[in-house]
Amino acid sequence: MVPPLEIKTILIPVDGSVHARKAALVGAALAAKFGARVVLLHVLLRHTSLAKVDELARAQKIPSELLEKLKPAAPAVYDFGLTVPAGVIHPVASTDLLLEIGRRVLDMEKDAIHAQGVKNVDLMIEDGDAAERILEIAKKENAGFVVMGRRGLGAVEGMLSGSVSTKVSHLAPGTVVTVT
Repeated sequence: MVPPLEIKTILIPVDGSVHARKAALVGAALAAKFGARVVLLHVLLRHTSLAKVDELARAQKIPSELLEKLKPAAPAVYDFGLTVPAGVIHPVASTDLLLEIGRRVLDMEKDAIHAQGVKNVDLMIEDGDAAERILEIAKKENAGFVVMGRRGLGAVEGMLSGSVSTKVSHLAPGTVVTVT
């Protein structure tokens, strides 16, 4: 006889994308049904284009005066008579801006999960490679389920190097549900 399915902890990585929102709602429904704890994880969007970061910051209603203070920094360029091809040097979002976006994304998803009747929700922000961080947190938190969006904000990077959800689904110790 097969024992009944038991889900104690669900890890839900979120990045502010539509797929991540759907995953959060699916994970919340599972957590509500099984009385599970939810770990909401946001990995800083270091490899997301500045345009996407700016779009997400505005969607999160970060006030313009705060955006100005957290303005992206352009890396220093020294002119030694060299020509730098267009597109090689990109301004990068400040860590403070990425942290603020992360906090707001987590708060928004936490509210959506609470609205589904789930009260036991922990929030985490990590920095580094998204797939590696998700796998580490899944193991550390003993998450039997990972529920994540199939495609996040780094769509182009995913096509070039393999998506985060594909890596996680192949290497996670528990069940991985990808949501489209």
